[in-house]
Amino acid sequence: MLFACEETSELTKKPVISKSVFSGYVQKGPYINGSSVTITLLDNHLNQTGNVFSTQIIDNAGNFEQRDIEFASNFIELKADGYYFNEVKGENSTGSLTLYALADITDVNSVNINILTHLERQRIIYLIQNDKLSFPNAKKQARNEVLGIFKFVLPDNVAAESLNIADDALLLAVSVILQGHLSTGDLSELLANISADIRTDGKLDNPVLCSQLKNNAAYVDLEQVISNMEKKYSGLGITVNISGDELKSYIEQFMQNSEYEQTSGIIYPATGKYGPNILSDEVVMVKKTEWGIYEYSVRAELPAGNSSLKIVIKSESPYGWGGYYASSVENWLVSAWDNKLKGNTFTVYESGKPADVTVTFSYDCTIEYYENGATTPTKIKKLYIGGDVADDDTHEREMLIAFYQSTNGDNWTKKDNWCTSEPISKWYGIETYYHQGTKKNRVLSVALSKNNLTGSARLADLKSLRSLNVLDGNNIESLTIDNCGNETPDDSQPAFYYDNTYKQCNLKALNISNSKGYIYINGNFSAESVTISNCNLSAEKSMYFNLPSTSIGTLTVSDCSMGYFYADNSKIENITIDNCSFSGYIFVGNKTSVNNCKGLQYIYSRRDCSDLIVTNTVCNDITCGNQ
Repeated sequence: MLFACEETSELTKKPVISKSVFSGYVQKGPYINGSSVTITLLDNHLNQTGNVFSTQIIDNAGNFEQRDIEFASNFIELKADGYYFNEVKGENSTGSLTLYALADITDVNSVNINILTHLERQRIIYLIQNDKLSFPNAKKQARNEVLGIFKFVLPDNVAAESLNIADDALLLAVSVILQGHLSTGDLSELLANISADIRTDGKLDNPVLCSQLKNNAAYVDLEQVISNMEKKYSGLGITVNISGDELKSYIEQFMQNSEYEQTSGIIYPATGKYGPNILSDEVVMVKKTEWGIYEYSVRAELPAGNSSLKIVIKSESPYGWGGYYASSVENWLVSAWDNKLKGNTFTVYESGKPADVTVTFSYDCTIEYYENGATTPTKIKKLYIGGDVADDDTHEREMLIAFYQSTNGDNWTKKDNWCTSEPISKWYGIETYYHQGTKKNRVLSVALSKNNLTGSARLADLKSLRSLNVLDGNNIESLTIDNCGNETPDDSQPAFYYDNTYKQCNLKALNISNSKGYIYINGNFSAESVTISNCNLSAEKSMYFNLPSTSIGTLTVSDCSMGYFYADNSKIENITIDNCSFSGYIFVGNKTSVNNCKGLQYIYSRRDCSDLIVTNTVCNDITCGNQ
């Protein structure tokens, strides 16, 4: 039923506009059944005439309809008040919202009330009453100015009141940007403030309001919005004709083209509860932890609402990137180590609360940020082990430069930052280790396989070296390793390791001296001579040269200690072991001389005893050939 009251004598003189059907939709999301709609007649200056009609929405799609109605004016103001479906949250609003629309109904039988018609209302009235524009021109200008707030455009012949939120991605995008995660009361205040701000000049000038729009748009799950809309309308037997890609395109257009500043986002403070925050832009380098000394925070502060964050920390190192203290976890869900990912995932449990955890680092790593539901990283940064150049061990830096020069470094395939003023931790293929005693960064790993290294290579005085790969895929003629790895915590890492059964490595000479760590050669390796001296291994560690594809002319081992020595299956022409200490056995298959050694349990040779010479050596048993 539609009611009218207070018809003035002035209006009775005007032509009556009759409508057999006059209808429309009230949409923020759609208003719920029973919400009120008021229609007020206006004069040519948009002043109320006193003629008012009242009706209500008749379904949950926000539809109102009246048949056989007569208007004594062509200008009307529609006002809707009630609860609406919140498309962001997927539920009805917790409070009522009032929306307006102005229209000339001369040639139309349907007028929708929506967020755009509401925002253009006060501007239209100002343009007509103050700038003396006609209604069509004022309507067109106000519509374009409102759309300009969002960096959107519509064809000239498309009025705001003709749009339907179930069919028009632009209207849905505006609704989403305004709604964000605001309460109904906060949304009502935002609409009132924007309307007041643009009333006189058509421009949104208040930076607080501008930022609010940017903040709102940044934390909305657009796929969920579409899902919410489809679920709502499917229950009404209505199809939503907007795709997630269409809605996303409009939101991205707004975010990219608007000059508004986003002020409420995910914050990565410079420091956290446990130390410097590795997620902040300021931290790009960390110090390697030795015995749990150097600790860092993984801290993020998310705004309340639909904001979300997943952080992936991963490393190409076979030993991982480091670790975290489980007892320090605050508002993170931390995954176990993922071998496929080569890292761990940190996911914020609850937005609106800070998330923090203690971490320590052993190797360079990559940090991937997945913000607000993103399926691809929104940001990626490298985190390097090291520090300032002042933190580098100067002598080790000089040794690396000498190695670069001796292997024709200018012709390397990759040589990023070598011999520059950058910390050595940023030199390609180098990982560093922070030494507590000297407070300096020392070389931990040299990985330069398949990098066009040539010439005679020498690595010396890298006292914390634990991993070396310079032969694989290169053409080095000879390699000398001297005084390396002696200050690592143990000898669980090799002084020299070569294991490649697919590609041959040919050296003139391999010399290893004064170094710590086991020695392992297991593959297509050949050298005219291998000399090992003054290398000390623990009782459990060995020197291993034990594949038929290992071919050495002369192998000399002197002044070393070890558990075992294996060379019974390799092709070595002559072996000399002199002045060495053992805790286990010697296995050889070649012409061998053992002199001045002690601690041997027994010696086994595949050759006849005539090819084994043992002098001044304590040994429990010697076995030759098939004995």
